[in-house]
Amino acid sequence: MTETADRTATQDLRNDLEDVYGRYEEMRSGVDELQRSLATMQVSAQSPDGAVQATVNADGDLVALRLDQQACREWNVETLARVIVETVQSASAGKHRQVENLVTAHRQSDETA
Repeated sequence: MTETADRTATQDLRNDLEDVYGRYEEMRSGVDELQRSLATMQVSAQSPDGAVQATVNADGDLVALRLDQQACREWNVETLARVIVETVQSASAGKHRQVENLVTAHRQSDETA
């Protein structure tokens, strides 16, 4: 009888270990997916009139900037500089929201696992 109980306990421990390892693998996969999403993230924003478009990456670095030719001809340097800065700030704020959403989704999936 003791031998049967030992086998059952050993099998239960193996099952528990397999469950824990499975949850770990799911969490690890989620972390890898989160890292890939952050590594490839780019967020763009446009000025209200569409004359300026800025794109930032997950680090907040400006990776692309598009300026409308008409705006470059009509605006003075100060106005163009201000609109560029505001558009980059808008893209950066969007990036913060997107990172927050990704992390929140990742945490929720971890909690359900």
